[in-house]
Amino acid sequence: MQRSLLKSTPKWAVGFLLLLSLAAIAAPWLPLAEPGTMELEQRLQPPSWLQAPVLGTDAKGRDLLARTLWGARISLLIGFLGSFVALAIGIPYGAIAGMLGGRADRLMMRIADFLEGIPLAVVVLFLLSVLQEYRFELAEFGMGRIHIFFVAVGFLFWLPTARIARAQALRIRTTAYVEAAQLAGASKFWILRHYFLPNLMPSALVMLGLTLPRVILMEAFLSFLGLGVEAPAISWGLLASDGLAALNPLVDCAWLLMVPAAALALTLLSLNLVADSIQEQLQDR
Repeated sequence: MQRSLLKSTPKWAVGFLLLLSLAAIAAPWLPLAEPGTMELEQRLQPPSWLQAPVLGTDAKGRDLLARTLWGARISLLIGFLGSFVALAIGIPYGAIAGMLGGRADRLMMRIADFLEGIPLAVVVLFLLSVLQEYRFELAEFGMGRIHIFFVAVGFLFWLPTARIARAQALRIRTTAYVEAAQLAGASKFWILRHYFLPNLMPSALVMLGLTLPRVILMEAFLSFLGLGVEAPAISWGLLASDGLAALNPLVDCAWLLMVPAAALALTLLSLNLVADSIQEQLQDR
């Protein structure tokens, strides 16, 4: 009987991710204050834990619990969509390189080496600045800055995914069923579609688990620097940036920075634990 992929994962990590995901999805229907509503008379209220405001309010009187859950919606959304963009580019690229081998493989990986040498932040800034020039044209198709942002972030992380996919493809390339298909005269596209990509799906699950925390952290980092998500949208990186800006030696408001930082840290830790568990289970099979 096969063991569950999550059997060795700490239950608190799985429980935290499930609770966070459900709360983020249900945020519009939960009995929470509007995340953008400002009540200046309630500004910088400390957390009360058992009654509103549970996690306190920010410098503009906005409820921090509501803003944290709404921020989770965007941070997790960018994480998942950015990861899927990375997988959609990296897995086929690595699979094709490993399947072809020889000069084609070396050329494709040298291109990957060149792209990997470019600093990530420079790539994001370049993509955002170029796409910003066509923002009105993109708006006609329903695409705003946030859509461009998760595509740009996802585009950065396809390189590690491609390397993992290539390593797996080189192993698959030497299997008996691939060699038999080649001797039978099957086309490379047919072999790729029927043998390489299906056999890379278990590894894709591990790649997703490894890529997702990195994309979320990159979004938080860029938003913290003011290069990512922009107000009135909310993300954990933007909340941390606002919290740091509000810190004042004369006023105790450390919770403004600690709450989004704790949410981000617990999410990244839980995702890494789940990814490690899945990887161990797949290696044991």
